[in-house]
Amino acid sequence: MIFDIHAHVGHSKFSDALITSEVVLKVMDGAGIDKAILLPTASTGKYLTAEQMKKEVEKAPDRLVAFFSSDIKSKDSVELFTEAVTRYGAKGIKIHPVYAACAADDEKWVYPLLEKAGELKVPVMFHSGEAPFATPWQIGLAAMDFPGTTIILEHMGFDAMCFTDAAIKMAKKCENIILGTTGVMYEFPITKAVNAIGDERIVYGGEIPMNNPLHEIMKVKLAKISDEAKEKILGKNIARILNVPL
Repeated sequence: MIFDIHAHVGHSKFSDALITSEVVLKVMDGAGIDKAILLPTASTGKYLTAEQMKKEVEKAPDRLVAFFSSDIKSKDSVELFTEAVTRYGAKGIKIHPVYAACAADDEKWVYPLLEKAGELKVPVMFHSGEAPFATPWQIGLAAMDFPGTTIILEHMGFDAMCFTDAAIKMAKKCENIILGTTGVMYEFPITKAVNAIGDERIVYGGEIPMNNPLHEIMKVKLAKISDEAKEKILGKNIARILNVPL
């Protein structure tokens, strides 16, 4: 079973048309992916609402779950997040510090959302990789300040090896950090991460539909780790974290 943590729906500057769950499901079918987290696209600043996300999930409720995203600098961001979880069934929140132009450890805009996520018992997914807003060190600081909140440090620092190493170091220091593999360079950082923190806190993502997820799946399959670890990373871990059946 493969459970992808990173599929997008909504308005994207990387797509000429609105990305719908039908588009995502077609890619999933082609790659043999069973379930996926739907994330509202952030690149245009025009986010799908929690209600709209619920409607996308309802097209295939046995295969899709929704996360919430919004303008984190909006004065009602915490209230919208709360409503997304309690009324519309969102399983977490995605924060993209780069598109928000806001540091991951910002105390005014980000920390209230992290506090609320801890209260709601849902994870926070951070895009990581680019300075000055989304470095693994900044996400690590946020995780340290909210040890009761589950933090998914997605991309493991992305395509800079120094950031990938930092992501692994932050996960070693913070047991509430989960490492996401989407877009990580090569397969050996996945091996390194398993050797450093074990196989329970690493999850696979494919960046659907912008990326062919087969690239990302193969990185996990080629990593020098056990078959059991691969199964956990490709689906079992995120199913456990979200309490969603595979």
